[in-house]
Amino acid sequence: MMKMCELTLESYYWTEDKVECPYELLVLLKEQANMGYFHQQLNNYCLYSLSHVMYDKKRVSEVIYDAIVFQSIIKITYKIFQNPEEFKIRNLCKHQVSEKQLQEVKYLDKKEIENPYLVFENIFKKHTFENVSKSFLNLILATMADDTYRKDFDCSV
Repeated sequence: MMKMCELTLESYYWTEDKVECPYELLVLLKEQANMGYFHQQLNNYCLYSLSHVMYDKKRVSEVIYDAIVFQSIIKITYKIFQNPEEFKIRNLCKHQVSEKQLQEVKYLDKKEIENPYLVFENIFKKHTFENVSKSFLNLILATMADDTYRKDFDCSV
């Protein structure tokens, strides 16, 4: 049986209010930036963690801010994963996806766009919440380091 854990979404770090409903936070995330922005930031973190260069020091606050938002995203998706019935009740699945939408969202396939719950399910069936969260934190730390401090990136996800 899956272990249920109570966790805060820590939305108060990046929103004006302490929002604990994952669905309300998804709306706020969409207002803040589109999915492409967050995808690009993850790509940047991965590229910098593999290079000998430290992430642009002028943008450190952006990295930290985005890392906090990403931690909330991980928690949002885990809360949704824990309660799939709520997801189904809210009818958040898009039943039709245009070719244009498929081309714009290169990192999800048609099934995942039509039913975003599949993304959460795929991640958390394979990895624990703790592993996903720790791997992301390690990615951020490796992104912020330079060769002097050895970019050791330990990822189990």
